[in-house]
Amino acid sequence: MKIGLNNIHTGKMLGAVIKQQHISHPELAKLIDRIPLSVKQYTVKKTLQTGVMIEICYALKHNFLADLADKLPQEFTRNQPNADALLKEKEALIEQLQEENKVLKIRNEVLMEVHRKS
Repeated sequence: MKIGLNNIHTGKMLGAVIKQQHISHPELAKLIDRIPLSVKQYTVKKTLQTGVMIEICYALKHNFLADLADKLPQEFTRNQPNADALLKEKEALIEQLQEENKVLKIRNEVLMEVHRKS
């Protein structure tokens, strides 16, 4: 398999998380039903199959896929099916809060005026 110039070394990523979590290769191997040698190989290989990576994500409770996404350029698109609905919901909430803020400012001014007169 040819590895492209833009490849992200998933083995190094995995190795760093294993070290950070203080988990041994045999422990991880048991969690993903593999032999310890396989885990060792995963940490030195430049690429890792997505299915194996997802198994490791669940075993270590670490989102390697998000780590990979964070390494890609920000201008890359993403498939976010609910993004439009969430954006509209946020915009509506902002509008509501802005209106409430106006009302509260007016009430505050009225209270300050009443307080000054008394």
